[in-house]
Amino acid sequence: MRESRLFNRDREVERRRRLIERLHSPRLAMALIAALTAAGGLLASYGLLRAGLGSMALRYPLAVGIAYLVFLGLLWCWLHWRFDGDDADVADLVPDGSSGGYDATGPHDGGGADPDWSPGDFGDGEGAIIGLVITAAIALFVALFAAFSIISAAPVLLAELLVDLALAGGLYRHVRSIDRDRHWLKTALARTFWRFAAVAAVFAAAGWFAGHLAPGADSIGDLLH
Repeated sequence: MRESRLFNRDREVERRRRLIERLHSPRLAMALIAALTAAGGLLASYGLLRAGLGSMALRYPLAVGIAYLVFLGLLWCWLHWRFDGDDADVADLVPDGSSGGYDATGPHDGGGADPDWSPGDFGDGEGAIIGLVITAAIALFVALFAAFSIISAAPVLLAELLVDLALAGGLYRHVRSIDRDRHWLKTALARTFWRFAAVAAVFAAAGWFAGHLAPGADSIGDLLH
């Protein structure tokens, strides 16, 4: 039957997931990528501060955006490193006339009017410190949750990206042109963008709130002092 010869992407993603879980420690690789991404975000925030961007409400989400570009770049490096080593195997994954049915399924406003309260509404310095700690804790929790959710989903995510990379390279036989249009970057954005967007939004809100706790402060160090 004609349908029996069409490529089943979901089945191949699952096969690829089992392979990389057995051979390549995908969660460990994603944990390293996440750590390097966080380092990139911190360096970006520091660089933006040194460049004169003092507003935390603007600098923090912008640093998250730069970190996301670092994340995508690291994904690209991992994919091409693994793909270069596995592409010969990929070419033989779908024998002629095999496979099941086809499955085609495939930041914020840093400004605004000043509120009708001042840092003094928190009472004394201790109250401001408590507000700062709570704000920082929420932002950190959201960032860690996003990181761990990506790490936990790493086997499936990386398998999808490897399959899409192979599709774009034409290494699968009996694949219709609509399948070859799937790009790994499109899949990566669909699976991860909302997590980074949530982190950027929370960091923007935290930066705005912290700035009102200590007007004129442009870093966590200033706030702590």
